[in-house]
Amino acid sequence: MNDLKIYISCFLVQDIEFIIASDECGVIYLANEHTHEYVNRHIERFFSQATKVTGYEADQYNTHYIEELNLYFAGKKQQLEWPLNLAGTDFQKSVWQTLLTIPYGETRSYSDIALQSGNVKAVRAVGGAIGANPVMIVVPCHRVIGKDGTLTGFSGGLDLKDKLLNIEKIQL
Repeated sequence: MNDLKIYISCFLVQDIEFIIASDECGVIYLANEHTHEYVNRHIERFFSQATKVTGYEADQYNTHYIEELNLYFAGKKQQLEWPLNLAGTDFQKSVWQTLLTIPYGETRSYSDIALQSGNVKAVRAVGGAIGANPVMIVVPCHRVIGKDGTLTGFSGGLDLKDKLLNIEKIQL
């Protein structure tokens, strides 16, 4: 018998719909309405034996994360130091670990991330790994911009990326 439970909650932060999925080890997925449909695929791929829990029980389980995300959006919290249960390839996880080193209020280019993660010639692959990040905001892929300083792709949409950079007072 499998006892692994994944707690899935949908909620609003400043009129933006988010979905979060977590288990006893930490957050496994955080996305906005642009990538909502991918949570089930992610769970099926990496946590197929888990029981999905929704509704009141899940909302209670995820309350702390939701409250902290609200504080981040209000500019009252800079670091979301949540326990994470990141599932992906070893390459993806190494890139995500590199993203976690980008300080609040700073940006890096894709080539910076490739260099820092030891994959200097794999900028495209690094971009793909960044795009596959299952825990947006906490693993700060929004802090990655084009080499020329422009706003570039973001799974949550460029409007949200711009909003997140503005919260962190990052001017492009």
